[in-house]
Amino acid sequence: MSELASLYPIFKDEVYRRSARIGTTTIVGAGALLAGMLGFAVTSEAFARSERLFCAGGVGLFVAALLLQVSREASRHAQAKRALIRIERALGLFEAGRHLPDQSLYPQEWMTPPPPERATFPSYVLLGTLALLLVVEILISG
Repeated sequence: MSELASLYPIFKDEVYRRSARIGTTTIVGAGALLAGMLGFAVTSEAFARSERLFCAGGVGLFVAALLLQVSREASRHAQAKRALIRIERALGLFEAGRHLPDQSLYPQEWMTPPPPERATFPSYVLLGTLALLLVVEILISG
């Protein structure tokens, strides 16, 4: 049982770390896309049509890489969350009366991991929307 108790903080930290990485990737990506929008608004006259298409393709590749990273982090987050729940079950944190009289230490709904979409959907929407706006700006400005 002491092995599980020592693994518990490691997996709990991993769950929080992966969640934070999803947020950081989203914020950095969104910031880069916003900077791209502002930068292109100032310099749009300097780009020929072929250069604009190249830039739009670059935005697409950049966002695809960001979304892939968000997806990878979400997958690892889900794996760590499932492992954490197994450890919590083994430690009896969901058993009524084991640690507290007539109730469990953790609520029963914590035994079910949230769907990965809960972590990724806001990132996908934000990054996809900003990328679309930047591509539209690139293609129609000037």
